[in-house]
Amino acid sequence: MNKVGIFLRVLIVVLAAGFGIFLVMYANGYLAVSKSVLNVDKALIEVDLDPQGVAHIQEHEFYTFKKAYHGLAPYMMLPKGVQLENFKVSVKGAKILKKTGSVTSRGFDLRIYLNGGYNVPKAGGDKVEMNLSYDVYNAFQNGEGFSQFFHKFWGDNTPSWVHNLTVVYKFPSNFKVKNVFVHPIDVPHVVSHDKNEYVITYVNFPPEAYAEARFIFPETKTLYASTLNKNYSDILKIENSYVSNARITWITWMVLLALAGVIPFASFYFFGREPKVRLNSEYERDLPYDDPPAVVNSIVKRIVSDPDGDAFAATILSLVEKGYLEFAGKSTFKISEGKKPLDESENLLLKLVIKPYSTEGIFDPESLRDSMKGNIVFSKEFLSAYTNWKNQVYSEVEKRNYIVTSGNTIAKILAIFALIVIPLSFLAYIVSTKAYPMIAQYSAWFAFADWTVAWIMLVLPKDIFGKWTKNGREYYLRWKNFEKYLTDYSLIKEKPPESVALWDKYLIYGTALGVAKKVTRAIKEVDPKIVESSPLYPAWIDMYWYSSMYRLPMYAATNSVQSNNGSSGGFGGGVGGGFGGGGRGGF
Repeated sequence: MNKVGIFLRVLIVVLAAGFGIFLVMYANGYLAVSKSVLNVDKALIEVDLDPQGVAHIQEHEFYTFKKAYHGLAPYMMLPKGVQLENFKVSVKGAKILKKTGSVTSRGFDLRIYLNGGYNVPKAGGDKVEMNLSYDVYNAFQNGEGFSQFFHKFWGDNTPSWVHNLTVVYKFPSNFKVKNVFVHPIDVPHVVSHDKNEYVITYVNFPPEAYAEARFIFPETKTLYASTLNKNYSDILKIENSYVSNARITWITWMVLLALAGVIPFASFYFFGREPKVRLNSEYERDLPYDDPPAVVNSIVKRIVSDPDGDAFAATILSLVEKGYLEFAGKSTFKISEGKKPLDESENLLLKLVIKPYSTEGIFDPESLRDSMKGNIVFSKEFLSAYTNWKNQVYSEVEKRNYIVTSGNTIAKILAIFALIVIPLSFLAYIVSTKAYPMIAQYSAWFAFADWTVAWIMLVLPKDIFGKWTKNGREYYLRWKNFEKYLTDYSLIKEKPPESVALWDKYLIYGTALGVAKKVTRAIKEVDPKIVESSPLYPAWIDMYWYSSMYRLPMYAATNSVQSNNGSSGGFGGGVGGGFGGGGRGGF
């Protein structure tokens, strides 16, 4: 592998690891905590449900401002049909300068400026207590044969740990609590009760996580209530699934963490050790084998994989060298009637890609790119033709049985699985329910380990976990020695090619091996006038054709992508569906 290839692989892993750490910090709320101007020391929430179904709520929150601040920013939005009334806010430890924002029947979103409006905290921070009181109507729900009070008493938009989070519920004596479900279950907490008074206390509650309590009653008639289209069995299924999913999440991450350590070493030990091959010299001056450039690219540069953009560009040059194409500009090609025999891969490219996507006998990558802009159908058609060519080349290469890929397949499947599952898990955690905040805290670091190992496994060449056959190993090493000759200017100066035709072959196969720029530089070191009579002369003096050709398939792939977004939600059903929430923070 050349230095550029090694550098790119290392760079990919470093960037992936950096992105992984960013995801961990973001998902666990560490970034939000570091940016926040305050800490929440403790919070006490008192909920008194009256016989009419109205919830009278009082919140007492104790903050320490640790950075320069303006004030507090309480926020809460209620589900459709649930109403807020009699909202009041007061502050102890500071003076309210002004309030901006709004308070409506659907909730509140406020900016409460304190003291002078811009404050620098004293040593140890400024201590402030905020008190909120409000009434909530229609939060009590009647399902099919049961009733529930499902309250999200702490919202996931609070960028701070909470040392002590306590909520006290008081229900009328005729409200018989049948069951209580508390979320999240993975954060240390205690639930106690005395008759119809329930106290829930969380210790060291994590940032950007929510807490809620679902109280189940026999069907109870109240004046203010909303309808829930679920029965008690539905609720039990939801809650049981929530508990079992916590166990599954733990087990899954532990298994993935173990596999991330075992599989790479096992794959290499059992499948990746190479056969020994003896070569006659350290470099090859002549073409080692009479194979077309796309095949060489597929076997050597791509380690027996589908050919890439370098194979595409090299095959174009080969068609020019054989007279089937002519340079008609920096990156345009005119179709001609060549006389030299074509290899199957060259004939296929001409038949599947060049001729169908030429205009009046001219193949122009730049014009094709312009035609693809905003034209998904056309982009997909071109990409399909190009992919068909790649697949047929790869199909021929596979028949040679140059490499045994069992170990590589195992390693790559695990890597791809990890790279799919891990982002989806983070996405589910961040965007969906945040239902297991402490499990997420720990599993995020497990995920980071899996993520990094997966990227390492993914970028390693196929022959690390797989192994060459003896013939395949010899083929690979001889072409790599030829590549060594092409990229060593001193060797080329010492023993330069004897004809323009050989120089052209060097450029074609150097392009297939990914070292086209070094080959063109080599000719300038020896004698640039040698190639003036070459049909590839424009390619020797300017690499613009290469960039244009190499980017064309990638541009087609980019323009073939479509995306759809959607969302859904509801009040009272699944975990995370309690009324209330919002956030408590500062600015």
